[in-house]
Amino acid sequence: MKGLWFAFLCLFAQASEARIYSKCEMYKELKKHGMEDYYKVGLGHWLCLILFSSGFNTEHYVYTEGHPYYGLFHLSGLIWCTDGRHNSQNICRIDCEQFLDDDITDDIKCAKIIARTSKGMLFWTHFYEYCTHPVPQILYWECV
Repeated sequence: MKGLWFAFLCLFAQASEARIYSKCEMYKELKKHGMEDYYKVGLGHWLCLILFSSGFNTEHYVYTEGHPYYGLFHLSGLIWCTDGRHNSQNICRIDCEQFLDDDITDDIKCAKIIARTSKGMLFWTHFYEYCTHPVPQILYWECV
């Protein structure tokens, strides 16, 4: 019985480390963290970026052509964070693994740093490809 209880606790602990948000949950979180019109980027555009970058999954990780990407915002492990395996500029001064948990505060903090750069939102290829049009506000109409 103790073994079963321990297995349940381990499963629960693992399940709480990542989260897949619904669109409206993500809308509320972004609004709560001051992302509405942050650097003139509307909430619909942020939602669009996250939708196409990670599908609202905090545990999102992709390794493509020698390039690791982490978390909701598909953050580069060569530019924005460090993973200890690759040379990185680590501009956001954070371990990449922190972008893979359910605490999105650090993800948003780094996204704000990126938005303030000279290239801004265009650092994200997903934003450039899918979210540059004015329509993304339609993404959250039912959440308001």
